[in-house]
Amino acid sequence: MNIMGMYSGMDMSMVEQLIQAESSRKVKFTQKKEQYTQSQNAWKDLNTRLDSLYKRLDDVRKTESFNSKTVELTGEENLAVTADEGAATGEYRVQVQQLATQTRLTGDRVTTDSIHSELSFSGDLTLTTGTGSFNVTVEAADSLKSISDKINGQTEETGVQASIVDNRLILSHNEYGLQDLTVSGTGTLTADLGLDAATAVPGKSALFTVDGLAIERTTNTIDDVIEGLSFELTNIHEGSEETKVSVTADMDKAAETLEKFVEQYNSTQSYIKTQLDVGDPSAENNKTGKLSGDGTLMRLQSNLRKMMTKQSTTTSSVSSLADLGVEISRDGTASFDREKLEEQIKSDPNAVSDFFSRTETVPETTDANGDIVPATTKKVGFSEDMRSFVDEYISSSSGIIKTRNDTYDRMIRDVDDRISQFEDRLEAKKARYIKEFTALDTAMMQAESQLEQMYSQLGMGQE
Repeated sequence: MNIMGMYSGMDMSMVEQLIQAESSRKVKFTQKKEQYTQSQNAWKDLNTRLDSLYKRLDDVRKTESFNSKTVELTGEENLAVTADEGAATGEYRVQVQQLATQTRLTGDRVTTDSIHSELSFSGDLTLTTGTGSFNVTVEAADSLKSISDKINGQTEETGVQASIVDNRLILSHNEYGLQDLTVSGTGTLTADLGLDAATAVPGKSALFTVDGLAIERTTNTIDDVIEGLSFELTNIHEGSEETKVSVTADMDKAAETLEKFVEQYNSTQSYIKTQLDVGDPSAENNKTGKLSGDGTLMRLQSNLRKMMTKQSTTTSSVSSLADLGVEISRDGTASFDREKLEEQIKSDPNAVSDFFSRTETVPETTDANGDIVPATTKKVGFSEDMRSFVDEYISSSSGIIKTRNDTYDRMIRDVDDRISQFEDRLEAKKARYIKEFTALDTAMMQAESQLEQMYSQLGMGQE
């Protein structure tokens, strides 16, 4: 039976009140842990934003971001045109006069129930092209389909492909233009397969003009006529018709790439500013940023701004972001003037892409031991420099933010250990209180019992 409090009045509720009073000291530990956790989360959030900035820097360092071209055609029914970053801007007039075709042999119709039915004849079929001859062994159990499969099984080596249309075996040379292709066989095999008097259609080369210049190619896919442009010829022009091909700089892609970088920079700087905010020190309940007064973050804020206004050592027409329409205000916010970027791209697109990233040669040198260090190349430019700077913070192996988060992890573990120790001490103290109060009640109960015995022995009794 638990008698605690029956005599002394020091019951369990009293113990809980005493423990509650002492546990208030635990608040400072939980507050410290919350502070560390909030600061750590702020750094983690910043790491995500810097990682996004790093990816935007990857975009602006790509040559195609500012050298991409767009192609417009007066009509797409005759040809398709694509342009890579090496294409020059300008206009061309193209007329397709003849499409490239394959050399083809079309056999007579073979009498059979289906292309899968056994043909019941056999022999060796020999196909000859300009590169040599090869044999296909036909067995009695073969069908049109299996013979076609045997031919196609060697297409990579022979250049001959088979197909079946209306029970007719059709042999085509893989390459376009006029190609050698003949067929022969043992016994009556070619006649049995309808190839004895096969209709031969010689392949043709593609004929077209570019600005009046006549060009011939053995393919309809052409990428060696105008540097940076690829043509896919699809239909012949009628009469004097022609297609006008206009190649222009892809201003939308260039502007979008730089604009997204500027937006991410502003987002990152805005977040840093919020975390460093000192609020109103004179206010009674002043609220500050989670990383207010953090020297590392203040240096990051300052250095990011310096990177955005850094002048390049290049002698080209673009030496800073300002030349591309990116201006930095006094508070560190970046603005973007698209028209200025477009003017630079029209004037010298290579200078724009080179400002962000270019390859430079490091000349041959001699080290301290007199050994020759061979010449090498390295990437330089705004994007390369800023990526290296950002990587110092976000590197998953040795970044400043990783080191900071590791420190917070250790500090949070230390606080958790202190909280655990404090709670253990409280539990021990609670047990001691219970033991002491129980002992007090036991003593008081025993004293009362002894007093009653004494009264009884003296015949006094209690009234």
